[in-house]
Amino acid sequence: MSSKSMTSEQGGQRAYREFCASQPVPLSHQPWWLDAVCGPIEWGAAVVEGGVWPYFQAHRWGVPVVQLPPYTTYAGPWLAPMPERWPSHKRLRQEQRLLEALAVQLPRVCFFRQNCLPEFANGLPLVWAGFRLTTRYTYKMAAGQAVEDAYARLKNTLRTDLRHAEQEVAIETTFDARRLFALYRASLRHRGLRRPQAPFERLVAALQERQQGVGWIARCRHSGADVAGLLLAFDEQRAAVVAAGRIYDGAHSGALHHLYWEAIGFCLQRALALDFEGSMAPGIERVFRAFGAQPEPYLQITRPAWAWL
Repeated sequence: MSSKSMTSEQGGQRAYREFCASQPVPLSHQPWWLDAVCGPIEWGAAVVEGGVWPYFQAHRWGVPVVQLPPYTTYAGPWLAPMPERWPSHKRLRQEQRLLEALAVQLPRVCFFRQNCLPEFANGLPLVWAGFRLTTRYTYKMAAGQAVEDAYARLKNTLRTDLRHAEQEVAIETTFDARRLFALYRASLRHRGLRRPQAPFERLVAALQERQQGVGWIARCRHSGADVAGLLLAFDEQRAAVVAAGRIYDGAHSGALHHLYWEAIGFCLQRALALDFEGSMAPGIERVFRAFGAQPEPYLQITRPAWAWL
């Protein structure tokens, strides 16, 4: 591949797949992930030697937009690691060149919005390219802790909730996408939101096929009913909560907390960092903080139609 812009069928997919086959791109940037959540013909990518920028193009209110794919928290540019011997000024100049070359390949839509990966920190070249930057936050738990130490650091009230939940629910490992989605949909409805089911089922199948995911369901010990569910995706270094939800029936309020702790234990035992990829709503943030997770900023980038002129 040359340093010039590269194009191929379906918005750069062929060059993108070739790039990803030789680089350690993150989970949400993997071609198979994009195929699952977008559909194989609904996404494209800008590609240059040294970097890629995938995008999901859709229509809202009858106009073309670029937005985050379903069940995907991060998109945006990804740049290949640069030689460690390079001084900082050379790295920054290379980042600027790559981002400029990627940005000019993006589709000119009425509105553009993506969340960049937390490790992407140099957004200044994107400002020069006409994007607006907003800082948002996720919560993460670092790898390298013992499970016992992590449990000792939990908020006292959370440990109490976990003990009660352990008596009330049984945990089942499953890839049953319909059961998992039904529980996720219950939480969405509680918040007045909706999400498509088909991409979720395709993603669960892809994660199961590649052995890069695991799902848990909490069942009531008395009735056997499903009361909470959580889907986790992971690679060799990190994991992320894809979806989590519970039944709001006034009972089993700690069941979802129990599943989060199950996911934390799974990650700690495998030395995986865990990204909760959750909402910044105060009530949800309190739960992540109670688990001992730490806030980490990431950039949300937007670009209105007039900025393409």
